[in-house]
Parts: sequence; C-alpha cells; structure tokens
Amino acid sequence: MKFRILASAVLLSVAALSGCRETRPPPNTRAETSSPEPPIAPPSTGTVERAFSSTSLRNPNDGSLVGGVPLPLSAPGLQFNPKRDPAARYGTVEVIHALVSAGQTVDREFGGGPVTINDLSHEKGGPIPHHGSHQNGRDVDVFFYQLGPDGVPIESVGAFFDPSGVGVDFRDLGDPSDDVLLRLDVPRTWRFVQALIEDGAANLQSIYVAEHLRSLLLDYARKHGAPESTVARFTEMTCQPEYPHDDHFHFRFYCSADDIEAGCRDSAPLYPWRKKALAEIGVQPLPLLSTRERARAKTVGHEEARRAAGPLDPEVERWLNRRKEWRDEPHPGRKYCR
Repeated sequence: MKFRILASAVLLSVAALSGCRETRPPPNTRAETSSPEPPIAPPSTGTVERAFSSTSLRNPNDGSLVGGVPLPLSAPGLQFNPKRDPAARYGTVEVIHALVSAGQTVDREFGGGPVTINDLSHEKGGPIPHHGSHQNGRDVDVFFYQLGPDGVPIESVGAFFDPSGVGVDFRDLGDPSDDVLLRLDVPRTWRFVQALIEDGAANLQSIYVAEHLRSLLLDYARKHGAPESTVARFTEMTCQPEYPHDDHFHFRFYCSADDIEAGCRDSAPLYPWRKKALAEIGVQPLPLLSTRERARAKTVGHEEARRAAGPLDPEVERWLNRRKEWRDEPHPGRKYCR
C-alpha cells in the first residue's frame, strides 16, 4: 500500500502539524461581545471579494468563526490539498484573500504550478483534529514549493528538508525503490512569504518554520535584494516551535480591528509596529481567555505516531534520526520566540 509522506504526516510529525503550543493565558472573566449576524454566502470562484464579512472570535486555540470563507479548491497559483478534508479550509476574509493573492503573485512572476494549502479551520471554527490551534480562521498550514530530481517544479508533498534544502518523497515508507529526491524551491517559497508579509490588510503575525529553512530563505532574500523592511519583519516573526516545522509552514494572522471589537484575541507576540497600528485607529487588543477543556482537540505524540507508522525502510529511519539534529534548539536568542 502506498503511503505518500503527506498522508503519513499525522503519523510521523503530528506535532509539527499541530502548530505552536499556546502560552497558557491567565484567567479572564471579560464577557464577549455577541456575534454578528452571519453574512451572505461567500463566492465559489477563485477570487475572494473584501465585501464579504467574517468574524474571528476568542483565541486561536479556543475560538470560533462566524461567516467563514472557504479557500477555493483551486485558483491560479493555488490549490487546497486534495488529500485533506475540505471541511477544514475555512478562514477569515482577510486570510483567504491573502493566500489567494500570494499564490497568484508567485504564479504570475514564476509559474511552475500551484502552492498547496493544508488545513485552516472549520466553517464555524472550534477544535480540529490533530491541531492545537486552527480554531478561529487565522491559522493555516502551507507546503513549501518544491523541485523534482530534474530541477523542475513538482507538486508539493509533506516532505521535510535538511539544512541544504534537500528532501525525499518516500511514498511507500517500507520500499526505498520509489523514493523521489526533492529540493526546496527557495525563490518561489520566499516570494510567497514575501507577498504575505507585505499584504497590509492581512496582518500576518507569525511564521512557524524550522530554523535551518528560515536561514535558507533569509539568505536568499538578502542576496536578491528583497525590501529591507520585509526582511526585517521576516527575521522578527519567524520561529521554530517545539517540534520543527520542516515539512510545512504554519502561518498565523492577527485579528482584524473589527474582529477585536467583536471579541477576537491575539496570542503573543504583539510587535511594536502592530501596537502602533492599533493605537493609530484607537483599538485596544484583548488578552487571551483561559482555554476551555472542550476546546482541546485530539492530538498524537511523536513516539505514538512513530509506533503507528509500522516498519520503515532504513533510509526513512536515517532521515528521522537526522531530523533530531535540527530540533534541539527551536528559537535561539530571538526575543519574539518562546
């Protein structure tokens, strides 16, 4: 039986797909503002108009979503992973617009096939299996752009990459004969990230990614004249969580100003430029609420997942052992990483 590494991500790297662990907030008894009326149905085309309304409520790890907008299953430069549950492709208007726009930007400038988007949130938010967050439409997992063994863009899978940018699509985890050598497509991957950072309406907050892949992207951006302000923000907002996101990005977006007024709450960090932007429009960010037990989704630990994967060919074992080399120091010395 064939097991593409994407299908086995829940088995071999569930901790990575679960996003960064949330800091436990202090108890808070602030009452939430009542939710607005649901908006009219969102568009089903490949574009997302800003006229549609959505509201993200509470915390990323204990929240809900009103008027969730579905990511298109496919659009120019973008696809929702056909192996994921399409019920988990909902986000806020701002997030969906940012993803679609970033995919279009890369497609227009580079071509080479679509970016693959994994889970966002359920239509109404709430707990989502195998994720510690993704509950209110502001978290999304995205595969890296990838090159095949011939150096040509290939459809992305959940392969993890080493510090040189080399990875393997193992396919059948017990059979080395069908392994496909991959390389991280750094130019297209950086351009997608750059587009998200520069989308002022989206308000990207955090990028969770393995430290060594962060270094590859940062080196490329500096060598190829990326805007200094964009590079500076990338250096501040990129962190590696406890288990390395070496097979995908986890992006988190801030609450919109309207959503804050409705009860949306941001996790840390709150960067100086974010504080300034909110102060200029007279909006006060809200503290996180205590996480309710009912909000905790079922997740699987790394060792449990490893046992469930069954026999692995020696090359898979070698890669999993190598993976330990880049997970010991998740965020060395950066003040916005915990």
